[in-house]
Amino acid sequence: MCAHCRKDLPGSYSGTLCLACRTQLVPLEAPFCLRCADISPLRHGVCASCQGEKFACRLIRAAFLYRGPIHSWVYSFKYRGRFPAAQEAGRLMARHWARFRELPAPEILVPVPLHFRRENERGYNQAEILAGAISKETGIPVLNPLIRVRKTKPQWELDKKDRKQNIAGAFKVARPGDILGRKLVLIDDVCTTGFSLEACALELKRSGAVDVCAYAFAREV
Repeated sequence: MCAHCRKDLPGSYSGTLCLACRTQLVPLEAPFCLRCADISPLRHGVCASCQGEKFACRLIRAAFLYRGPIHSWVYSFKYRGRFPAAQEAGRLMARHWARFRELPAPEILVPVPLHFRRENERGYNQAEILAGAISKETGIPVLNPLIRVRKTKPQWELDKKDRKQNIAGAFKVARPGDILGRKLVLIDDVCTTGFSLEACALELKRSGAVDVCAYAFAREV
């Protein structure tokens, strides 16, 4: 069954969306903020939130905009347990990576971690599944140096002002030696404000990573 329109899919078809819904996916394309990939009004190539600021997460990119059928796709692997949908999304992320020449080829892929209670409830960390699928396509290894030390409210439930406070101090690096002097790309399903990615990157940089960027399946705008 298509995750979006709910139509039956042919028995030989293993995709998450039917072909009609798949054509409605909107790739992230320029113009967008050169730092965070938001498509809100830009000035000198960056959005208002990124102007004049320094960030631990140097660059954020995403394969698609968080619009239309992509909502249903993410929901299917985040809340309905459709593990293969996350694997398919990761493979698609790998194929779209080449569109962003500014996104470096890292030494390590780092999934954004879930709190262990939430991961136990879900049965898996969807970001880790995405990273594993990307790794299989690209050969870039996956490591899990980050842990989530505090269970936070879902970011989508909060307004922008509260999201940054909600996520502050939520992540720690458990194995600093794994990332010392290395270039990393964080992997996540959806980037909303980028606060979670920045919080992760800050801890990774503090623990010795030399460069941290991020790549998501979809960018909310």
